[in-house]
Amino acid sequence: MLITLGLLIFGIIVGMFLRGHNGKWVSAVVMATVCILLFVMGVRVGLNEEIIGAIKSTGVISAILFVLGTGTCIVFTWLFTKYVIDRKKSKDSAEGEQDITEEAIPEGGGSGFKDSAIILGCFVLGLVLALTRILPDAFYALDFESYADWVLYAMLLSVGINIGMGDSILALVKKVPRRVLWLPLVALVGTWLGSVLAFLVIKAWGYDLSLQQSATINTAMGYYSLSSILTTKAWGATIGSICLLTNLMRELFTIVCAKPLGRVFGRFASTSSGGATVTDTSLPIILKAEGNGILPAVLYFGIVINIAVPFLLTFFLM
Repeated sequence: MLITLGLLIFGIIVGMFLRGHNGKWVSAVVMATVCILLFVMGVRVGLNEEIIGAIKSTGVISAILFVLGTGTCIVFTWLFTKYVIDRKKSKDSAEGEQDITEEAIPEGGGSGFKDSAIILGCFVLGLVLALTRILPDAFYALDFESYADWVLYAMLLSVGINIGMGDSILALVKKVPRRVLWLPLVALVGTWLGSVLAFLVIKAWGYDLSLQQSATINTAMGYYSLSSILTTKAWGATIGSICLLTNLMRELFTIVCAKPLGRVFGRFASTSSGGATVTDTSLPIILKAEGNGILPAVLYFGIVINIAVPFLLTFFLM
């Protein structure tokens, strides 16, 4: 996370020096790196026998956990946005408080369904190439994990440059409105309620998954690398695979559906859906969908979630 924030800040500084120049190329670079990252992610998923095995054996269980955990989280965020944040908007405007999360959001702009289709297509292409093994063996022997890291770094740097070149940089460094500070807690409570619902559905399905396991898996909030290791050590490979797949679904869903989520459930829906991933892979998609003005709220949310998740996982695993 420190590397993420460092690259983002450095990119913003570089972008400030480039202000006044044509910045269309930066947006193109952001989109290109996102597509490459999703292609590499697809290849990595296709080559990962653990994930493929989990899809075949427990894919339905993972889907239930993902849909109810993430879905309830999004609904809670929508209710909070509608009845707490937006209800105070007129009062705050009268008092002179500016909601920077709505700053610099272009009318009709953002990442539309076309971009979502392209991004999803890149992931599917990588997945198909990995599963079919139609390319030479040398391709599949490449170190895709390292390549993904470098592409991610390039993406975050270009996102920072894009933000720095904007005219609203001063608005972006203002403090996050006080009412937005509750957003991580709202997202977690919604996720936990969804975990209870998922447990009841899965129990009715006849699968042996405890409420503790259901809550732990969704508490990862997309942090699949750490959570899958911890749950595997605690409950074995099957639960670890379910955890990995559930949280991978959450990340991919946020990247592909950020714009539709914003249209239907409000501007913070994709942030809550992204969970721990909003400080890296899903950040550029959320910014493109909702505008650069939402950056302070997204970074605040991501930092809190990334700090809280390891402690919460430890608590749930006791």
